[in-house]
This record gives sequence, structure tokens and C-alpha cells, in this order.
Amino acid sequence: MNTPRGFSRYELDERVLAAVGKLSFRRPTQVQEKVIPLFIQKRNMIVEAPTGTGKTAAYGLPLISRLDLTKGHTQALIMVPSRELAIQVAKNLESYYEGHLLKIGAVYGGVPMEESFEAIKSTPHILIVVPGRLRDVMAHYQYDYIWRDIKFLIIDEGDKLMEMGFLKDFDAIREYVRTRVQVGFFSATISDDAEMLIRERFPQIQTLRLDPKDVLKNISFHKINVKKGRRAGYLAGLISQEKVSQALIFCSRRQEIHTVVGFMRNLGLKAEAYYGNQEQNERDNILQRFKEGHIDYLVASDLAARGLDIPDLPAVINLSLPKEYDFYLHRVGRTGRAGNKGKVFNLISGDSDKIRLNNHHRSIGLAARTLEVEPATKSDHDFDEAMKWVKVHLSRGKRDKIRKGDIVGFLVNNSDLEADEVGTITIYESYSVVDLPQKGLDSLKKQGFDLKIKNKSIKVRRFQVEEQERKAQMVHKLKKDRKRMR
Repeated sequence: MNTPRGFSRYELDERVLAAVGKLSFRRPTQVQEKVIPLFIQKRNMIVEAPTGTGKTAAYGLPLISRLDLTKGHTQALIMVPSRELAIQVAKNLESYYEGHLLKIGAVYGGVPMEESFEAIKSTPHILIVVPGRLRDVMAHYQYDYIWRDIKFLIIDEGDKLMEMGFLKDFDAIREYVRTRVQVGFFSATISDDAEMLIRERFPQIQTLRLDPKDVLKNISFHKINVKKGRRAGYLAGLISQEKVSQALIFCSRRQEIHTVVGFMRNLGLKAEAYYGNQEQNERDNILQRFKEGHIDYLVASDLAARGLDIPDLPAVINLSLPKEYDFYLHRVGRTGRAGNKGKVFNLISGDSDKIRLNNHHRSIGLAARTLEVEPATKSDHDFDEAMKWVKVHLSRGKRDKIRKGDIVGFLVNNSDLEADEVGTITIYESYSVVDLPQKGLDSLKKQGFDLKIKNKSIKVRRFQVEEQERKAQMVHKLKKDRKRMR
């Protein structure tokens, strides 16, 4: 069995070691070296370690090794603050075991309630939950039997679940779990207040903290002084000068996200927006295409700072700086993961940005070096106008039984595009939106109005940024209305 050096010394299940041998793990990370032995010794722990240092494997490998997979009971409950993180944790845990005995279920929002019911009723060995969705599920059915055999309680992003928006749901769920459960809190940052709240609930618990300086040393940090109102131009100049092939770009406001995406697309760059008020299937499509390399630049809110695992992401760009240190730490931890090299570029303007960045790096213990960048304009980029990316609105959707394959076939047959030139496709109830090079939209327009998909007439037009913004506002309003109705 080809086990990476160091893991065989731990009391891990043979099928766990076999799975580790097929992953990209070379040797245990610092957090894994500290956590795995203590977890096997049944210790309760609070673990603070920067994003990308292998925390999921630190608790996942020993957790799976200590489960009794011959029993069809739920033995571990993992609580996370978001759907994205729930999906990511489930995917990682599945990769830590070779074979078909391990059953993992997940309960999160954005999917029909029936899927959550089924996830619980299947009694998986490990149940991953977003507290708010589990609360909604238990308002319908108590599922008392799931609590009987839970021996492990893991809280991933523990700082988030100690915030007031989650704490009430967390406490309500905690009441169901027996008192002798083994507990683990894991996060990039654990504030003193959060640690106090945890210790009030679990007095017999020890704290492990890893120095960010030691685990982020494979990331090079840079700061770029920019002129007010010209951030997008400096961003384009940075990408061109430093040859940034792919990056996660953080903005503070949704309107800024749309503005930057529009600017980058007009320069012929494959950019896409990612934020909380998009519909879930749209976010899923965008994220998957970013991971596969079909989207080069993901312009995102802080939603992308947690739960996104892109092992080979070369760079993070902070177009605007977060005020809170923990948000900064989560952002920069998206690059340089699992021992890979990474780069972080911070665009700063004015004294407040300089002070904020200095404070963040004082906490990390690593300096950000000044980088001189010339702002770019459209004339600086030598590209074919026809390859500029645009969003296209198609007047057919789910109610017309339209699938992605139908749309790709329609575009290939009616435009100058090949199948691999078609971008992200999101299908809604009454219409669809697809990313295309400008030449694709131009060739569709030349066809006139006699266009059909599955023998049904279809209208094609450009989907404007303003429409994206209005749609996001509608989704946000719908979410607020649903909360009020609970």
C-alpha cells in the first residue's frame, strides 16, 4: 500500500490509509500532526489554523477511522455555516475512505425539503448539517432516533457558528446530543469571545493554535497603490503584467462585482460574478466551471471566502479590503493550499486601506511587498472583439423541458461556435442564460427570428448587467420573505 510518509504512524483504518495513498497528500500538515493523535485519544479540542492547512483531513481521517461502519446508525454530526461548505466537506470525507461502506449525508438549504428528509432517514454514518436547515426539518419531524448513537460532534468554521445569527440554532441542536460526545471546533480564527462561548458549553476542552506565519509562508503577499476610481484599470494592468492566468477576485459590494465583471469581459477576459443573492443552481454552475478552468476570473463577495476548495488556484486579488482580520485570513487562504505556492495581491487606495492592510499583516507576521503596476485600458489589450464574453438570454427554460445538451446543440447548429466555446449555462423556469463569445451572439442575430430549439421558436438577446442586478434583488427579497414567514 502506497501511504504518504507520516500517516502510517497514526492509528488510522486500513481503508483510510489506502485512500490517503491515492490523494495528493505528501505528508501530514502541521495541523494534522497535532490533531490526529489527540482525536484518536478522544480529546475535546478547539483548533485555530489558517484556511488551506488541511483541517478537514485533520478531523476527517481519525473520525472515519473511529466509526463502526458495520452499524447502520448516525454516529457523527458535523455542523457548518453554509451550503457550499457542507458540500465541500462531504466531498472531502468521501475521498478519505476506499470502499462503499461509509455513508455520508448532508442537510442544507437551496434544495427541496424532501432531499433533507431523505438524508436523515437514510441514517448515514456521518451527517453534515447547516443548523438553519436542520431546524426547519425538525419543525416537521423530530427524527429522535438520529441522536441516539452520535458520539462525535464537529463544528467546522466554529467562529461563524458562535455568532448570534447561528448560536440559537446551534444551542437548540446541541440539546439533543448526549453530554459525553467528543467535540471538535475548527476554524481559521477563533476570537476570545467565541472561545468563551465554546468553553461555557464544553468546559473540558483544550485549545490548539497554529501561527499563521508558519502555515502561510508559501504565499507571497503584494500591495498595489491605486488611484481612486481606477481600481478596475489597475486590476487589468495587474493581470497583464503579472500574467495571472486564474484568480479569485474579492469585492465588498455586489454592484462593484457587476461593474468589474462587465469591465473584464469588455477586455475579452473570461470573468464571472459569484455572490449570495444568485440562485443556487447558478452559483453551482459557475463554481464548477471555475474549478474546471472554464472561467478564469471569479469576481466574488465574501461568500467565496469559506467553503471553496480549489487546490491549484494561483492567486487571490483583493480589489477592496475587508475590515475584519478573520475575513482577510479566509480570503487569502483560498490560494497556496495543501503546500502549493500562491500569490495575494491587495489593491489599496488611501490611508484607511494602508492602515487596515498593515494591521492584518501585523497579525499574520508576514509583510506585503509593494508592487508597481500601470493601469490598463481597452486599447492596451490586443484581442479579437468577437471573442469578448457576453451573457445571452434564451426565451425557453425548464417548463419547456430544455436541458443543457439541447442548448449546446442549438448553439453549435445555429452559430459559429464549437461546443467547447459555450460557457456557463443556467436554466430557469421560463428562460435560460448562457455565456458566449460575442461572435456567437452576432451569428445568432444574423439568423433572424426564425430560430427554434426542440421544434419550439426561441428568442435570443443580450442579457444586460442591469438585469443581473434586478434579478439578484428579487432573489434577495424572496429570501427575506421566506424568513419572515417562518
